[in-house]
Amino acid sequence: MSAPCTTPGILVVEDDPLVSSYVTEILRKFALPVCGCASCGPEAIVLAEQNEPKLAIADIQLRGPTDGIEVARILRERFGVRTIFLSGVEDDRILERARDADPLGMLKKPFLPSQLLDAIPRAFFSGSAMPDEGAGEGADAAS
Repeated sequence: MSAPCTTPGILVVEDDPLVSSYVTEILRKFALPVCGCASCGPEAIVLAEQNEPKLAIADIQLRGPTDGIEVARILRERFGVRTIFLSGVEDDRILERARDADPLGMLKKPFLPSQLLDAIPRAFFSGSAMPDEGAGEGADAAS
């Protein structure tokens, strides 16, 4: 579990340590604050309570009883935190459930750094410019 941070940032919820590290590295490279990394639903909720993230980036499928879709719903209902989903899932029923959770976006794994950055809403950058290190395609906005 990560230590509480003083700046509202991005909560990464991913049970694969390599993917979690990759996402965190991309965010930090572009000076985006990461306020925690969780590998399961309960840990994500605790980190959200402690760190008050502004945004979550979550894998749809997590190990344990709470999947990323349920985590996203809890984060939104309890903390007003919106989510961008990451997924390698191709099951239409799961993807429909994910869309019903009203994410800010969905990225299919594997993804490029530019796709992740493009999926992060401009609202996160209160007053500052969005990094434009190569515009990528593949980030589908879900509304």
